Amino acid sequence: MSELLKLGVKTNKFPLKGYLFLVSTAFFTALSYVFGKAVNKDLNPETVTFYWFFGAFFFSIFAVMMFRSQRSELRQLKKYTTIFILSSIVTAVGAALWIFSLRTIGPPLTSFLMKSQTLFSLLLGIIFLGERLNKGETVGIIVTIAGGIIVAYQREGYLIFGTLMALLSAFFYSLLSFLVKKIAQDLNMLTVANLRALGVAIVAFIYLVITGRFQIPGLTDLVLMAFGGLTGAYIAKACQFQSIKLLDVSRSTAVMPMESLFVILFSFFIFDDLPSFIKLIGGAGIIIGVVFLVLFRGERNDVLGK
Repeated sequence: MSELLKLGVKTNKFPLKGYLFLVSTAFFTALSYVFGKAVNKDLNPETVTFYWFFGAFFFSIFAVMMFRSQRSELRQLKKYTTIFILSSIVTAVGAALWIFSLRTIGPPLTSFLMKSQTLFSLLLGIIFLGERLNKGETVGIIVTIAGGIIVAYQREGYLIFGTLMALLSAFFYSLLSFLVKKIAQDLNMLTVANLRALGVAIVAFIYLVITGRFQIPGLTDLVLMAFGGLTGAYIAKACQFQSIKLLDVSRSTAVMPMESLFVILFSFFIFDDLPSFIKLIGGAGIIIGVVFLVLFRGERNDVLGK
């Protein structure tokens, strides 16, 4: 009997299903970059953010109807109030900055710079949780910063601004992960994601109405934003949740280089947009540094993302 248990452990050590979910996370996240890039630039980032997350929430309604565990959480929404409000505001700002960066410096460089959210999460932990660095994390920070400098270096003013927006977006998403870690660890993560999508749509809509910046998109842009929200803010996150359950955190970090690889391939074949060789080297440096950070950090609560 014990031999059978050992055999079962060995056969489940590398669960194929977990890696399929992992690849799906990277693929659908990268696909959301395509939809974001393709949206009409005449639409302001706040409007895109509204339709993006409203689309994600619309599709999440079907998941709530399908899964009993999600329906049962509807009776306990009161305990989600704090994370609902905070995650909605933080994500709304981060998403608008991400859209701006995507349009300015393109999907590949934005994807590289967004990986710095792991570094920001670590720094938040050091500042507010009293966490300490080990040698592996120190190496990871140095490599990440070095790669970030290479990617972030721009001569044109508008590109510098776009780079800054990407870094700020990464910071807000790392703040989101920090809030989830502190407030929502005992909550249902899929419900948190569903409520976040609704909350971001509400925050963006209120802002647009107050500032008079609300825009009505054409049918093509509406479809692009709806599918962007579906692929990036919903399907990718659902796949990530499942991969985290089936794989340990260190293996699930493989999603980072895969995502950037998919983004580069999509950008090249769809938009004929490819960064220079030196930028690709810098991006590789960021990914390697981030992998170091996660591997030597152990478990990291980063399940919401973009």
